[in-house]
Amino acid sequence: ESGSYQTAKQNWFAETKITRELDVREMLSKGEHPVNQVMADLNGMPAGSIYKLTAPFLTAPLIDKAVSIGVKHWVKKENEELFYIYFYKQLA
Repeated sequence: ESGSYQTAKQNWFAETKITRELDVREMLSKGEHPVNQVMADLNGMPAGSIYKLTAPFLTAPLIDKAVSIGVKHWVKKENEELFYIYFYKQLA
C-alpha cells in the first residue's frame, strides 16, 4: 500500500542536509539486495542528516525497515523507473 508513504515534500528536507547517497540500480541489476547496506548506513548516520537513495522502483520493504528504527522518509517519484527516496534521521 503506497498510500502510507510520504510522497509530499517534507519540511525537514534540504539539499544541504544530504550527507550520503546511494544509487542501488546497479546493485539490483546484479541481483544484489541493498537492504543490509542501507540499514547499516542509516544506523551510522548522524542525527539531522539526510540519506539519498536512487532506485528504479519504490523500495517499500526498505522504507518500512527505516521507519521501524525511527527514520523519516520522503519518496520523490521522477518517473516510472526512477525514484529518489530521502531518509532523515531526526535530531533527538
